[in-house]
Amino acid sequence: MRPGRPTKYTDEIADEISVWIAEGNSLRSYCRQKGKPVLSTVCLWIVTHKEFSERYARAREAAGYAHADDILDVSDLVKAGKLDPNAARVIIDAKKWSAERMAPKRHMPQSIVNHQSPDGSMTPRALDMSKLPAEALRAIVQAADGQADD
Repeated sequence: MRPGRPTKYTDEIADEISVWIAEGNSLRSYCRQKGKPVLSTVCLWIVTHKEFSERYARAREAAGYAHADDILDVSDLVKAGKLDPNAARVIIDAKKWSAERMAPKRHMPQSIVNHQSPDGSMTPRALDMSKLPAEALRAIVQAADGQADD
């Protein structure tokens, strides 16, 4: 353990990380700071502390909105002649990609098609094979494995 790097989960650290992420910063950049927990420790907290996992997920979604706002700022810099349009395109593409992954319901392109019916009428249903005779189950398994009897 490195001195000065906390390894015990606390609500204060969780709050600090959540705010950092919600502002659009990366978890990696947070953990690189002196005196902060290492990335592997925070990732472990995400999977072992349910309340932190939920808070972290909400912060990531908020970060998607922060990245979307950054796109507007970059656009303004191009309009003002303070940023090269090609450089802006790279920044905007990265921010869009990031926003789409952090808040997909709000920032994914509309061309992505949802293949589920709203009322569930066309949603595939699981088959209940518990009542099938053993020989029928064996035949199904063999057929699935490409070993059907001819």
